[in-house]
Amino acid sequence: MRKVAVIRSVFLPISETFIYNELTNLKKTKAILCTQRRINKKEFPFKRVYKYKKREQLERILRKRKIKLIHARFGTIGVAVLPVKKKLGIPMLTSFHGSDLPTNRKRSDTYRKELKQLFKSGEGFTVPSKDMKRILIRFGCPKKKIHIQYSGINVNEFGFKKRALNKREKIIILSVGRLVEKKGMKYLLSAFSRVHKQFPKVELRIVGDGPLKKELKRRARKKGIRDKVHFLGRLSHEKVQKEMQKAHIFVLASIKAKGGNQEGIPNVIKEAMACGLPVVSTWHGGIPELVEHKKTGYLVKEKDKKALAESILKLIHHPERWGEMGRRGRDKVLKQFNMKHQVRKLERLYRKLVKKA
Repeated sequence: MRKVAVIRSVFLPISETFIYNELTNLKKTKAILCTQRRINKKEFPFKRVYKYKKREQLERILRKRKIKLIHARFGTIGVAVLPVKKKLGIPMLTSFHGSDLPTNRKRSDTYRKELKQLFKSGEGFTVPSKDMKRILIRFGCPKKKIHIQYSGINVNEFGFKKRALNKREKIIILSVGRLVEKKGMKYLLSAFSRVHKQFPKVELRIVGDGPLKKELKRRARKKGIRDKVHFLGRLSHEKVQKEMQKAHIFVLASIKAKGGNQEGIPNVIKEAMACGLPVVSTWHGGIPELVEHKKTGYLVKEKDKKALAESILKLIHHPERWGEMGRRGRDKVLKQFNMKHQVRKLERLYRKLVKKA
């Protein structure tokens, strides 16, 4: 059985549940987790966790555990542990996720130079979308080293429900995401205020927490929609599932943030589609690889409040489309974003890199 060390500086923010899911679904690989800080232990009770502060400590852990492959989660970790990889002569796979892209203006010129060394010395790189693959190639990563590794979801946890509008039923629009710039929540609020004028009984429920919470609540008050917008805060995985079962339409208005931070393919959209929800989102990052315009939902330009509102209204005016869109969405997730299939694909990549080394 191959021994792999997955390295993440912090194990594990709630927004990175997909990393835990991959770890716990490996079948032909024995993985350990190396981290500098551990959080949310109850939510992520992985047993084989090793803490380190300096590179020398990490080296000792990898030697003692006879690790055959390093899997660095995020480009920043790949850059940080590259000297360890070189010293021990162990092959390394680095996974990029979005905030670590060289296009992010928060990343320094030094980081971009270090990435060139990483691209040269690293054996493999994964990205969660074709869009990110193009970005890495543009910054000098050899095309043959890049593998598209979709982040999968456990489809069995998200029961399919054919959406329909019953008489006197209140329409619920749901959005799930951290309250940060790239999730585009302020554009969603502006779009919803337009929707509210035509359909005063429609309700918007937002799951998530973050630094923009107060600002978004002020915006809702200012637009006169405070009573129709419910900020639910951070919810457990199970409660998010329940919210998805209650909703009729799912919306995520993602944008490229000012600093260059962008999405891969948000897991929450996959989860919503697995539940049978028609989706309204944006032509952003890898989202068009998941949401098929006019088939599983609607896509609009980033920051286009009017188009976002019009797409939501289109779905409200035509509830007869919900069922078919939801079924197609579920099929798409089953075929391309099933976690078990994606984890098997990851293990095949592990095997290939170890064998090649």
